[in-house]
Amino acid sequence: MKRPKGLTSAAPRAAPQPTWKDQLHTQPIMQLDFRILWWLYDQKPRYPGVTQAIHSVVSRYRTQDISLLLWLIFFFLVPDLGFPYVWTCVGNLLVALVLQYAIDAKRPIDYDPDLHVYMCTDPDTRGFPSVDSHMAIVVVAPAFFLDSVSLLTCLMLLACVGLIAFSRVFVAARFPSQIVASWATGVLGLCVGDFCHVTMQLYRIPAYYHRVALVCVIVGTLFCIAQYVERNESRSFGLPKAEFTRVLESIINGTDDVGPEHAPSKPERAKRDSFYYLMKAVHNRRRDATTHRTGNGHAPVTPHAAFDEDDDEVVFTDDSDSS
Repeated sequence: MKRPKGLTSAAPRAAPQPTWKDQLHTQPIMQLDFRILWWLYDQKPRYPGVTQAIHSVVSRYRTQDISLLLWLIFFFLVPDLGFPYVWTCVGNLLVALVLQYAIDAKRPIDYDPDLHVYMCTDPDTRGFPSVDSHMAIVVVAPAFFLDSVSLLTCLMLLACVGLIAFSRVFVAARFPSQIVASWATGVLGLCVGDFCHVTMQLYRIPAYYHRVALVCVIVGTLFCIAQYVERNESRSFGLPKAEFTRVLESIINGTDDVGPEHAPSKPERAKRDSFYYLMKAVHNRRRDATTHRTGNGHAPVTPHAAFDEDDDEVVFTDDSDSS
């Protein structure tokens, strides 16, 4: 059949883009991850006590999160493991942070917004590697090779590692596969750190070199934290960026302008209540009675309430002053 003149064929429609749920059929690991996450999500209403307990130990603020346990374990093991342990942890922490932002892997909440728990999700983290799970292996694993650490302590440390990992999966901040892969990167990082330690022993570096380097690392860390506080609206410390900058400049310049930038404003006018309207009605009646009163004598002295419309204040005046 010939095409009628003046008509052109319609452009072919573009195929609809597959959604992330459609991609699950071609990614079995991701599909299994979401099955676990959705199952945990369905269990939250059934076990509100467990849900509240997990949510209470997971926070979007690093200073209120369960990952602080890793710092306590780190300081507990430093006296027994010395500088090699310190440099292994510092190196793995830096590498894990760099890899996390370089890979920029998505988290479960980036796919399914229904899983997002605002107060339990750090907005500055990425999916893989999970720094907490990676560092949990690096920090805790050396304790299993110490004779001074008892079996009960090792079990407690292992429970901490499992609790940190489970909390991340429970709030959908990480996929289960990302947690397992982060454990693997932690083991790899620990092996690389041990290899570097054995290699550096051949050079017999003096102990004070380690102390100087550690001081430099601490100073650099504090500087980075200060820059983060100023640049990121001081989210972790609750200080607005403009206020932080203004107070810091005042301290550096030696001025006394460290108070509030603007004077406190006048409090808002209180809402008029029934007593206000009652007194106003009494005042109007007395004023009308005085105006329409006839006779030769002076009107009796009657105090009445004068109302200020702007300030809502009641001022008692004398009628004789106005006569």
